[in-house]
Amino acid sequence: MRRRWAEEVKRAVAERLGQCAEDSGGPLAGHVERLTRCLVEDLRAVRSHLLPAYPPEYQALDVYARSYHEGLAQLLGSIAQRSLSIAELYFLLDWHSNTYPREVLGRLDIAPLLSAHELEPLLPPDTQHRLEEACAAAVKTKIVADMSRELREEEQRWAQEPGWDHSQLELSSRVISVLKAHVDKAPQITLEFGEQIVLCCLTGLAEFLQSFQSKVEQYHEGLGKSGPPSDSYVARTIALVNCCPPFRKYMEQLAQFGHPESDTPQRQASTALDKVTRLCNRVLAQQLFEELRPYFPKLMKRKWLTSSESFDAIIALLTDYAQKLQKMLPEPYEVLVNEVHRQVLVEYVRPLLQVRLVCSSNKMRGKVAARLEDEGRQLQELFIQLNSTSSWLNEVVPHLAEILRLEDTPSIQMEVGVLVRDFPDIRKKHVAALLDVRGLRGQAQRQEILAVVKDLELSEGKVPVCRERAFFSEIPAAREVRCFSRVLPRLPPTHLACLGWLHWGCLGPPPDTCQPQPSEHEAETQV
Repeated sequence: MRRRWAEEVKRAVAERLGQCAEDSGGPLAGHVERLTRCLVEDLRAVRSHLLPAYPPEYQALDVYARSYHEGLAQLLGSIAQRSLSIAELYFLLDWHSNTYPREVLGRLDIAPLLSAHELEPLLPPDTQHRLEEACAAAVKTKIVADMSRELREEEQRWAQEPGWDHSQLELSSRVISVLKAHVDKAPQITLEFGEQIVLCCLTGLAEFLQSFQSKVEQYHEGLGKSGPPSDSYVARTIALVNCCPPFRKYMEQLAQFGHPESDTPQRQASTALDKVTRLCNRVLAQQLFEELRPYFPKLMKRKWLTSSESFDAIIALLTDYAQKLQKMLPEPYEVLVNEVHRQVLVEYVRPLLQVRLVCSSNKMRGKVAARLEDEGRQLQELFIQLNSTSSWLNEVVPHLAEILRLEDTPSIQMEVGVLVRDFPDIRKKHVAALLDVRGLRGQAQRQEILAVVKDLELSEGKVPVCRERAFFSEIPAAREVRCFSRVLPRLPPTHLACLGWLHWGCLGPPPDTCQPQPSEHEAETQV
């Protein structure tokens, strides 16, 4: 009799749930919510009205609860066989993993009576896994299509009229919003499912950024052939490079979810962003130096000693161009201004080491040194205002000016030693060119000074210099240093001991970012 009663309860419950599910033409969420409401109301009625009528050994609430649970499982199983949209898959998985345990089995008026009874999951594990796989595949397809559409529309905006404010383009925020809807929702269902969806988003973002990189390269190649760049071109380039920091930050957030397969898409995305940043910064720097190009060759000549016109023009152009870069985000701006800082100093020092000016007297040497110090100070103040972090560049011009000003050989040797310490890529030919500017013709004195460079090279060994810290290797000297067979006096041992604390190598980024610099012959050939 108890067995037949339990079967009858099960039949009645199935009929009751079938009635609740009859109106199934609406959204899946409404359909499942009606079933949930029906189940809760019926179990409350059983608890309040039927349970007291049954003997304890019948375990009536257990029979009714299991009947409703199994009936609901059958209905969900049939729903799981349908072709469901992404929103329906999200809802069904979330309802199964969170809503049902919390709002049905976890109700205060039901949970105490069910705490001793274990119920099987509504969906078998293989069915749940299949739904998760289907959702991940659908999400991947959708985000790829949505991001591709955003990129096509963005590319069309690049061709708009020059008057349009391209610095306000927000491609990164639109693409991130496409991903964020899934990244925020999936981990709330289960952590494992969240990792799976996040990996889909990270992989899709990496593919998008590779396409973005390709489009940016094509854009710059096309404009490079159409004539000189305009102000709107600068604004567009700034807008493109401004996309990189938000993309990078979000990519790193996705990678932090810790899926074991996230390393490859993270590396691909980072590489694409690095290439876009370098390209845009190179374009922005090239335009600046095209404007500066006519003025650097006018430096370090006799007219330069009496007129600051060319140098003032350089300062004015740098100041004006900095105004155009105000809308750049801090990350790409810092990289750009540091490279501009380095290159401006390289171009400023280049004509000096080409020996366009030879000092004919001590008075003239003092005047040249004073002019170098004054202009070096102006450049230092300007780049401090521009927030350059390459403070190591501030010492190059004062060192050169001091070598020109000093009188006695030991002092010059010490200053050359400090210069070699701060700029390890300097070579004898550079120091020789500086001695030519001094008007120093005595070979014995010259070789005593030049020997410092060789002594320090031999004592410390040649260590690769970081590209970020290279300076003199980009400057060809005016002439080669002649070799003499006879032994010439070198820096006294006591002075060399004072320089023992000098260190060589990469002073900035980690050693693994350093690249060997070309030999002197290779460097001259490249130039």
